Amino acid sequence: MDAAVIAKVISERGTRTRGLVEYLWGPGEANEHTEPHVVAAWDPTFVRAASEPVFDAFERGLLAREMEAPLRLHHITPGKHVYHVPVSVHVEDGELSDEQWAQVAQEAAEALGFTETDTRSAVPWMAMRHGLSKEGNDHIHFVAVLYRESGEAVSVHRDFAVWEEIRHAAEDRWGLRKTRRRGGGLPELKRGEIARAEREQRAEPARQTLARTVRAAATAARDEAEFVHRVRQAGLLIRPRWEQGGQRHATGYAVALTPAAGERPIWYGGGKLAADLTLTSLRERWPQASPERDADTLRAWRPAGWRQLPTGTQVSRTRLRAEAWQLAADKTTEVRTALARVDPHDSATWSGVAHEAAGVLAALAGRVDIDRRGELRRAADALARSAQPERGVRAVRRPTVAHALAGVVRTATDALLAAHGGPYAAAALVIQMGRLAQAIQHAHAAAGRAVEAERSAQAAREMLDYVRQTPRPEPTPAAEQAHEQAPGRPRPAPRPLGERSLGERDRHSSTGKEPGRDRER
Repeated sequence: MDAAVIAKVISERGTRTRGLVEYLWGPGEANEHTEPHVVAAWDPTFVRAASEPVFDAFERGLLAREMEAPLRLHHITPGKHVYHVPVSVHVEDGELSDEQWAQVAQEAAEALGFTETDTRSAVPWMAMRHGLSKEGNDHIHFVAVLYRESGEAVSVHRDFAVWEEIRHAAEDRWGLRKTRRRGGGLPELKRGEIARAEREQRAEPARQTLARTVRAAATAARDEAEFVHRVRQAGLLIRPRWEQGGQRHATGYAVALTPAAGERPIWYGGGKLAADLTLTSLRERWPQASPERDADTLRAWRPAGWRQLPTGTQVSRTRLRAEAWQLAADKTTEVRTALARVDPHDSATWSGVAHEAAGVLAALAGRVDIDRRGELRRAADALARSAQPERGVRAVRRPTVAHALAGVVRTATDALLAAHGGPYAAAALVIQMGRLAQAIQHAHAAAGRAVEAERSAQAAREMLDYVRQTPRPEPTPAAEQAHEQAPGRPRPAPRPLGERSLGERDRHSSTGKEPGRDRER
C-alpha cells in the first residue's frame, strides 16, 4: 500500500450485487471481517451501528434487492453495473469513527453525482465497515449500482479525481498523513494479480516485475531503439502500438512475461506500469529524434523477421570486471557530489535523479543472486514512487547531473556477475547507491516534501539491509602469504560488510562531507 493514503482507490466493476454483499458480510480471506455494519447509505433505514445485530441472510438479500431495484423496474439487462471502491487510512492513522467514515462516504456520493436533487433521482449506494484489513488498515467499502432510480445509467469516468479531492479534504480535516496530488504514479495492485502470483508461485505479481525490468532498460538506454533491444534482452515480450493508418511510428507499447507452453501472454501498457514509463514520458528523457535514430527505432519495433540487420545502437554484452564495478561506484559518487550544488526546491531535477537511481536499482535487482533480490526490489520501487511527477508537471529530460547513472546501469545489465568481484563488488555499488538515496532524502526533507523523503529513506534502509547481509570475501592465498611474512603483526579481526554504514564518510568524495549534508549548511 502507498505510504500515506486515505483513499486506496481500486475501483472495481462487477455483475452480482448479492455476491459482493455476501462477501463483505462473510469472514473474509483471513477472518478479518468482524462486526460488519453499514455506516451510510442512500436509504438511511439500512444504516446500523456496530453494536446492533449483524444483518442476517434475509436482510442482506433485501439490501441487494433494493440496490438493484432500478434494473428490475426498468427492465434493464444486468451488466457490469456494480461499482466497488475500498477506501482505507494509513495504518499509523489508527481508526476513524463511524461518523467520520459516514462523512467520507456521503461527500463521495455527492461528488460522484449519486445523491438525489431536484433534477435527478438517487443512485443506490452504501458504505459498509468491518474489521481492519490484513495489513491493519481501517477502511470502508463503498458500493453502488450504476443506475438511478429513474433507470438512467450513471458514468463514473475519471472517478479517481473525485476520490483524490475526498482524500485531501479528509487529510486536512482530521490531520491524517498527507499525500501529494499526482497524475498517476504507480498503479495499485489488484487482488486478482496478487492471487495469480500466489497460484503461479511467483515472488511478486507480474506487473511489478515488468515495471522494474522496463525501468532498468529505459534508464540504461541511450535512445528508443536501444530501449526496445534491452527489454527483449531482459527476456520480456514487447510490442508497439502503432499510430492510426500505418506502421511507421509507435505511439505506445505493451510488455508481457514470456508465458508457459500452451498459455497466452498477459500484456500491460506502459501507463499501466507507472506514469513515468509511458512511451511519451520515456521519449522526453532521450535525445531528440533524427532520421538515423528514426530508422533504427523503426527496425527495433518491427517483428523479428523484419529486422535483417542489427540496429546501429545495439550493444554487445561484456564480461564483468572488478574494475568496472569500481568505476560504476565512483560514477555514483560523482553524481552525489554534483547534487550538492542542486537546490532542494528544484523538484524536477530531484525527481529525475530518483527516476535514474530507481532504474539502476531495478537493474541490480535482476543481476544478484535470486535469494538476495528482495531488498533491492523494494528499494527500487520506493525510489520509483518518489520519482512520480506531480499532476500537471511535464516529465523532464534526463537531468545533466544524472547522466552518469546511465553508464552505471549499463554496467549492471551488460555484465556477468559471476566474474571477478562477485557479490562483494555489487554490494560496494549498493553502498554508493544508498548514499545517493540519502542525499535525495535530505533534499526532499529540506524542501518540505515529506512523502518523497520517507520513500527515499525507505530505499536507503533496504539497501543497508542488503549490504549488512553480504559476507566479506575470503582472503586470497596471496593475502594470507603476505600476512605470514609479517611476523608480530596481529591479524585484524574480520568485520562484517554490514558494519560499513551507508552513512559513513565517503572516502571518494571530493568534499569530504557526509552524503546528504551539503544542503543543510
